[in-house]
Amino acid sequence: MISNRYYGLIRLHYLLKMLGSLFLFWGIVWALHLGFYGTDLTPRNYAWVSIIVPAAAVVEFLAREERLRSLGGLSREQVWSITQREILFALVAIFGVIVMSKDDRLSRLCLGLFLATYSIWVTWMNFVGYRLLHRSLYAKPRHADGSPRGHHANTVVLASPREIERDTALHMTNSVPGAEVLGYVTYGGGAVASAPAYPVLGDFANLRDICRSCHARLLLALGLDNQPDLIRSLQKLCDSLGMRLIWVDDKEDHFDGNLDSHRNGSRLLLTNWREPLEDPTNRFVKRSGDLFISGFVSLTVLPALCLFVKVLQLLHSPGPLFYRQKRTGRDGEIFEVLKFRTMHVNDTPGKQAVVGDSRIYRGGSFLRKSSLDEMPQFWNVLVGQMSVVGPRPHFIDHDAQFADLVEDYPVRHFAKPGITGLAQVKGCRGETDTPTKVRHRVRLDHFYLRHWSPMMDVCILCDTAMQVVFPPRSAR
Repeated sequence: MISNRYYGLIRLHYLLKMLGSLFLFWGIVWALHLGFYGTDLTPRNYAWVSIIVPAAAVVEFLAREERLRSLGGLSREQVWSITQREILFALVAIFGVIVMSKDDRLSRLCLGLFLATYSIWVTWMNFVGYRLLHRSLYAKPRHADGSPRGHHANTVVLASPREIERDTALHMTNSVPGAEVLGYVTYGGGAVASAPAYPVLGDFANLRDICRSCHARLLLALGLDNQPDLIRSLQKLCDSLGMRLIWVDDKEDHFDGNLDSHRNGSRLLLTNWREPLEDPTNRFVKRSGDLFISGFVSLTVLPALCLFVKVLQLLHSPGPLFYRQKRTGRDGEIFEVLKFRTMHVNDTPGKQAVVGDSRIYRGGSFLRKSSLDEMPQFWNVLVGQMSVVGPRPHFIDHDAQFADLVEDYPVRHFAKPGITGLAQVKGCRGETDTPTKVRHRVRLDHFYLRHWSPMMDVCILCDTAMQVVFPPRSAR
């Protein structure tokens, strides 16, 4: 998770900066061509020049120290020094190539205007754009009760009194995009002699209650080096609360499993969860696919399907077209999922459907087995509450029941719920009436979170399409 966020944010910021510079370059070229110079300034003569600035920016980025590639946590002086380097590399690249090539077809006014606007753009992106990007990706608004809404990470720091007195969290959280420190929890006994910048929330014995009351989404453990057994117990605690755990250690081989790591100076930050969807670029790719698919379905398929289902309901079970029910989404956010109503209006909406359920009206079974009753959820995808592919959202009551059966069940809320998912195409759909079925479904959901890729989503969608045509026996 930590490396996905850290390096993903660097890549996205860099990509936006380069795309913006290309937009400025060609905007100036075409503005001068159409408004002033006409045929005296031909845009095609500038095609090779437009490649120079991105190439120079790549060279500057690769030549920069790795600790300076992320702007998070750097001082204003350091950011300004990096900005000057980027502008200087662009200046030398453009005029160096022009002097060497002696190309008199290029307008010096055009290049001068571009360098001036490029300097302003790079300065703004480094000082303001990075913070805005960080805030838009991670610092989401909160609910009225103070609980986080969306992907914002409220962070509790577990640390020894010595680390708290140093206020180590002030420096460490800069390496964890999205971490907002609420306060410290002391570990190891002893009093904190000096007042830290963040409040002390309590001691280790009350860690679970503190995390719950603060709606914490992230636990950062400092000063617990060479204590793998303690870290494993913290992992179980965080998994049971639907939190992420990041800890500092000097070696990865203290722990088993596929760890995610990031080095911050002399410290190694570790987490037990690799999450490709924490990379902003991957999230952009997934969201783009969601918008394309849900937009297409909402405009072409849903209108005709709504008419068909409404006629079916008028014949066999008059009542509302849609069935709305509160489900649990990403980070425990509650939202209303939309489905076509496939049952008679009844007083047991939270009860799962079973074989031969008398509540299902004639024709409703066909909608359920073919998964056509799920089609209105493309609207939930369109507004950002769901994804096309992801862990299926469950009833709120069922979430509490399943969390008692599977200790790390809440981890599946790290991602947006989906209309379909890996568990569904692998046969885990329909009634979850045994602990074994719940555990198998959760295991597949966790596999999806750890190994997501665009190709995996494509395969799941293809399998889902096959199941619409040939419904499995588990469909209810």
